[in-house]
Amino acid sequence: MSPTAGVSVSTIAATATATECHMLKIDGLKRLRIMHPTGARLESCPFEAAGHTWRIRCYPDGAHGHAGFISLYLVLDDAAADAVAGDMHVEVKFSMVHQPGALGALWPAHSRSKTFIFSKHALPFPHGFPKFIPVEELEWSPGFFRDDGFAVRCDITVIGKAAEKDPVVQARDLKRLGVVCHCKDEMCKRHHSGAARGVMWFREAFVKFFLGCFQVYENSP
Repeated sequence: MSPTAGVSVSTIAATATATECHMLKIDGLKRLRIMHPTGARLESCPFEAAGHTWRIRCYPDGAHGHAGFISLYLVLDDAAADAVAGDMHVEVKFSMVHQPGALGALWPAHSRSKTFIFSKHALPFPHGFPKFIPVEELEWSPGFFRDDGFAVRCDITVIGKAAEKDPVVQARDLKRLGVVCHCKDEMCKRHHSGAARGVMWFREAFVKFFLGCFQVYENSP
């Protein structure tokens, strides 16, 4: 009988779409803050990424309760809600885009990332960062801010899971299960005999060490 008879293995693994990104540019921040005070939002055009349609919400003077900040959120587009089956885990990362030139290249990076759950029963609930960056800090960051404008990159990765039966039971899995292989293949025999020799060598070495210690103790005055 095959050593794998009656033994099967399946694997559950996290899966992920390829990370895709969208860049949102904001021009004329001072005027936009006047037109959109705290709690008022701007919204990008819909875009495709990671197999779904999204929008980015930007609050140029902060979301409610977060005045003085740039607030950024990712929203699953209303028209794409039917494509969501239950809860969807999404890795979201917003990053400031450096201005071209030497100064931009040397400026420290600024980003925020988190895994959010987009639920079909709570759409289009936005997920993001109400305190992404203080407006004052942004305006004093020439590596990001120029001519009253800046740009933000949004990286999106949809996380899932998959369960499948392994087509072949691997030797290492048999070993973990404590299943002894009785196969007649010569390569396999040599593998197992080598492992057995290793176990026997360890046992013999331990016995010799133990008896040696006992002998010294027995002959000592």
